[in-house]
Amino acid sequence: MSELQLERCLTAMSQRCYSLDQQIANPLKPNDHGKEDTMYDMIESRTDDSDYSSLKHKMLREELISTLYRHLSEEEARLLLLRYGLDESSSQYNIENKPLTIAEVSRMAGYKPDKVRRIINRSLKHMKAVIGNEWIEYERELQ
Repeated sequence: MSELQLERCLTAMSQRCYSLDQQIANPLKPNDHGKEDTMYDMIESRTDDSDYSSLKHKMLREELISTLYRHLSEEEARLLLLRYGLDESSSQYNIENKPLTIAEVSRMAGYKPDKVRRIINRSLKHMKAVIGNEWIEYERELQ
């Protein structure tokens, strides 16, 4: 073993180890009834972005839906929402709110599949022209 390797081993062994269950008092955070956080809680809170991301996703979704209704006719917006699983009012037919096929949307809307496809394609082209570069951000965030 070289001298450098030995020094690294000694340095590594001299470092303090902490348990994830160790109680930590944060003077900047008011304690809830004397409860102290553990290191595990602190690490988990830094990596747990699920609440933030779900709220961000929900707000983005609501903004997209309002934009669709603002720039398209009600029928066009509804067909797009059905096609991409964003229509909550159809939850009785689409319990999981998943994207529907053109055939499923056409059955729900009472149109032929070809007409539904034309309406959806025309609406998407219109939205891309109206929204511009923001459309790319919508698509990226919804994935």
